[in-house]
Amino acid sequence: MTVCRIFGWVLLVAGFSALLRDGLVWYDTGRWVPLAIGDLRGWSGGIPELVLLLTVGPPLIVLGSVALVLCRGRQARRRRFRRRPFGAPR
Repeated sequence: MTVCRIFGWVLLVAGFSALLRDGLVWYDTGRWVPLAIGDLRGWSGGIPELVLLLTVGPPLIVLGSVALVLCRGRQARRRRFRRRPFGAPR
């Protein structure tokens, strides 16, 4: 549970940092050039061109949010009243 939440926060921070990088590049150059998956390590062999063009930030943010929602702590429901055992005096 805790590892999943930490993984979710890491993905969320990585996604927002990629968006911050995209915003700073846009501010500096005046052109919107988002970081693509193909720009990370120069992947090109055997991977479809469509996958290489996908941006990095939004999928990481979505995956991090999903991990945080799925791994959130669930509180045990408290009983409102306590039942007496069968046959116990009142």
